[in-house]
Amino acid sequence: MDNQYENGAAGFEPQRPITEKLPPSPQEEPVNESGGFQPERPLMNGGFDKEGFEDDSFNPIEHTAVYDDNGFVGTYASPVPPAPDAPPAPPYMAEPEPPAQQGYYVPQHAAPSYSSPAPQSYASPSYAPQPSEPQTKGKVNTALIAVIIALGALLAASLVGLVCYAVFQTKDTQATEKSGNSDSNPFQLIPDFTTPGSDDDSPFIPRATEPAVEHKESDFSDKVDKNYAGLQLEDKPAEADENASYNAEYAFKAEADSVVSILCFTDKTDDLSNADSQGSGIVISEDGFVVTNAHLLDNSKTAYAVKVVTADGKEYTAGVVGVDGRTDLAVLKLVDASGLKAATFGDSAKIQLGEDLIVIGNPGGIEYQNSVTKGIVSAINRDASSKNIVKYIQTDAPINPGNSGGPAVNKYGQVVGVASAKIVDEKYEGIGFCIPSAQVKQIVDSLIRNGYVEGRVKIGISGTTFTQSEAESYGVPRGILVKSIDENGPCGHTDLQENDVITELDGKNVTSFAAVYTVLEEHKPGDKVKLKFYRSSDKEEHEIEITLQEDK
Repeated sequence: MDNQYENGAAGFEPQRPITEKLPPSPQEEPVNESGGFQPERPLMNGGFDKEGFEDDSFNPIEHTAVYDDNGFVGTYASPVPPAPDAPPAPPYMAEPEPPAQQGYYVPQHAAPSYSSPAPQSYASPSYAPQPSEPQTKGKVNTALIAVIIALGALLAASLVGLVCYAVFQTKDTQATEKSGNSDSNPFQLIPDFTTPGSDDDSPFIPRATEPAVEHKESDFSDKVDKNYAGLQLEDKPAEADENASYNAEYAFKAEADSVVSILCFTDKTDDLSNADSQGSGIVISEDGFVVTNAHLLDNSKTAYAVKVVTADGKEYTAGVVGVDGRTDLAVLKLVDASGLKAATFGDSAKIQLGEDLIVIGNPGGIEYQNSVTKGIVSAINRDASSKNIVKYIQTDAPINPGNSGGPAVNKYGQVVGVASAKIVDEKYEGIGFCIPSAQVKQIVDSLIRNGYVEGRVKIGISGTTFTQSEAESYGVPRGILVKSIDENGPCGHTDLQENDVITELDGKNVTSFAAVYTVLEEHKPGDKVKLKFYRSSDKEEHEIEITLQEDK
């Protein structure tokens, strides 16, 4: 996970990664979308995914990406439907605040506090009227003038505050809409995670601002390899139980040279210290294919210019072959690389609870390149994110911002997982999450061969979820609040409208992105499914039939 400098990525830490949310019972969600994963940077909690869904609720799980000190990581208020019969509010106007939610745990990290700062008063004590003794007429006039001046100053300060608020809200909305575009930003079930006490799990926290430049040169979609043989998952050594030489030291020496540093830039790339986010990666071929976390790249092929530094200090320019927000995985290709040491992958299906595990990467960034931490396998098949479909390996091996995308290695020197998120909260420690190697193989093989996950389907909208308390406050059912609809997608030119709340898909309740993804994973392009939604304006539920499209 990557570390978030100052803003810490929520969950996985790429300072922004893991990422993948409240004391309410986890059973409330069909699938626990761990919002604890925090991307390397601000730990991008609450992110967007290929489908364009966004989860704004707070999630303790943070990603581990690392972001620069200048990056501001904001928390977005969950959009809610307008009150019945009320005219739509302009995008710059503040929406009603839902009841505060209590959280259970917070994603890994130094446990940055996500609680909202106490309201700031613009009234200065010096302006407050003071009791006074009876005064003469002249003195009364002077006091009155002073009061008028004080009130005028207070009004001016309030107006300034409202203007600033409106400006930030508008920027927030624009950034959210851009990230929610289903063409460039997939349904992000990952890296946004919810905190205990929140009904929604969101692994990533979206960045408050979008890169100033679109780095089209980083789109390596044309570097796919149709003939790629695929990752090989090896069995444990035959003498595994008898050979005492298998230990953490052996494992580190076996894989350290296959671990790289990944640095992402929105501007110039000639100074490594200016990276906007940093994380780790794993070399999977000698000619330069590298696997890492999608949240480190903002789930985009063009958000950043990318550089990769190998363990021996060599620098390479790299591009993005493919990203998959639903599993928080991405594949990079290094330019003019050869003779690199590819990692050895083991079968995550063979790991046992309690066995040793080490995590190799760059906690805090390239300054701490190739650091190693040790722990055990704490749990397997763990649901941790409300935004993705991963069944994680849980470990107590420390995962910090900058570790995002790095390997989790067993004592035999085999990569059995990819570090992606953690729970960040002062009340929790030692709860990190890794994507199992069996799932890594499935996704990475498809990304290298196609540039996308073959067979994936989409419904073609962007949206957000809201908690049970928020739904009750506005008198609507829980579900996915529609923010935009792709006219050329499955829901385009249907009766579905913005601000409708999708409640069912293919006969199954959907209250989180993970739930939507779970349904979509059961279908293929061309399948027809029923979609139910609630409309606040007429307070009725409607149903349409859509034809699913491939999510390329």
